[in-house]
Amino acid sequence: MNRLKGLSALAGSLLAVLLMTQAAPAAAAAAPAKPKVAVTVKAGPAKHTGKCPVTVGFTAKIKVSAPTVVAYRWLRGDGSKSAVKTVKVNGTKTLKDRATFRGDLKGWQALQVLSPRKVVSKKANFVISCAPQNGGGGGDNGDGGDGGVDPQGPAEGQGPDASGGEQSGE
Repeated sequence: MNRLKGLSALAGSLLAVLLMTQAAPAAAAAAPAKPKVAVTVKAGPAKHTGKCPVTVGFTAKIKVSAPTVVAYRWLRGDGSKSAVKTVKVNGTKTLKDRATFRGDLKGWQALQVLSPRKVVSKKANFVISCAPQNGGGGGDNGDGGDGGVDPQGPAEGQGPDASGGEQSGE
């Protein structure tokens, strides 16, 4: 009788292991895979020599392998970051941002995707070289730009930030 109890317990254990082994792949298959995400950013104009202030536009293209909601933010060369925004993407989506600079500056901007996967674009570099103002006005004396601008919400257009720059976001 004890031998039957032992065999019964062993059979139960083997059955439990067999069920867990078969259930694990099914559970893994049930969880949807995260879509692949690729992102590129361009600055325009990438080089400016002439009158200032000048507005630099940034265009990001986000490409996903399956329809998803993407959370992202803009990263700037001065260390500032935009607020996190979300956008629905099915295939490819273009996002735009811009900033106005008043003086000589070498800078960059990139797009950081936070979800569904963490991805950061390559830096979109730009160079601003302001021409001296005629008539003894003095100009900006190359004191740099107002790079730390805050973003406007999606499709809100444009507006000044605290340092006098403008930016619009999508």
